[in-house]
Amino acid sequence: MHLPRPRALRTDAAAETGPPGSRQMALSVVVAANGDAAQLQRCLGSLAGAGRRGLHLELIVVDREGAPDIAAVAETHGARLIVAAVSRGARFAAGAKAATSEWLMLLRAETALERGWDATLIVYAADARNRERGGFFPLQVEGSAAATRRMRFRNRWGGLPSGAQGLVIRRRFLVHLGGVADLERGEDLALARILGAKRMAVFDIAAQVRAEDWSTGIGGALAGVLRIVLFRLHVPIRWLQVLGD
Repeated sequence: MHLPRPRALRTDAAAETGPPGSRQMALSVVVAANGDAAQLQRCLGSLAGAGRRGLHLELIVVDREGAPDIAAVAETHGARLIVAAVSRGARFAAGAKAATSEWLMLLRAETALERGWDATLIVYAADARNRERGGFFPLQVEGSAAATRRMRFRNRWGGLPSGAQGLVIRRRFLVHLGGVADLERGEDLALARILGAKRMAVFDIAAQVRAEDWSTGIGGALAGVLRIVLFRLHVPIRWLQVLGD
């Protein structure tokens, strides 16, 4: 199954999302942290500089405990910290509820975005067809070309993105879909099932995760294949949680 791609990306006047002559876009980025300050630093660091390129960012970090090192990283990057000892899906939901921008980007803390992501989103948001779609970034597993290829296969033929690839979506549309499921794992699968392949778009800019933060061995490959099969058979998402991410 081939996921539809957005039309050719351009960084010209078609990217305008505000008043005539304006290229400003307001985006709330919700990061589900997991207590790892180094991961959070890498994630938020990859977003730096977007404001200089016409993107107004609201950064929201949701962590289980909000330890001092997590709070320090959030403060350094000008992010609001919400402490919520709940599932990962519920942390995303809490951040989305606190967001104020029309557009949302849901990110896991282990994910860092490749340069150019901001220009891509400005153009994506300017296309009215994307107001009721979800966009995600192709996954690049640093240090594992095989794992990267498997994820590209999963996206293209399985129609199944991972939450590690991020999700860009209008806030009102996310509410219309029922929000993010209260699951520790599988909240991304639940959203993918509701959206369906026809309402997904894949960008050209990569989301990067480190091999140590991803299942790169044969076990991870087998779990990935099984996940696709069971997902396509409409097995309840809660049952798929045991297969990991």
